[in-house]
Amino acid sequence: MSKVQVKPGQSVTFTGRAKGVKVGTKVVLLHMHNGKWTPLKSSTVLKNGSSYSLVTKFNNKGKEQLRVMAGKIVSPTVVVTVK
Repeated sequence: MSKVQVKPGQSVTFTGRAKGVKVGTKVVLLHMHNGKWTPLKSSTVLKNGSSYSLVTKFNNKGKEQLRVMAGKIVSPTVVVTVK
């Protein structure tokens, strides 16, 4: 698990590759909310090379548990601390 610290309203970019997933597959940023993984409004599609880039902002202070989902593939969880 990686940890990142940002200020409220600061943009955070998530990038990576999703091997074994078709180009054009929707990629969604998920966060843990009330014990369930729910999608944020940040989404994109896989580009050539199976790469993606998602940008979002967090306005509320605290810790956000996040992961990326491409098709049925899910990334490891990342914690972003908003201070």
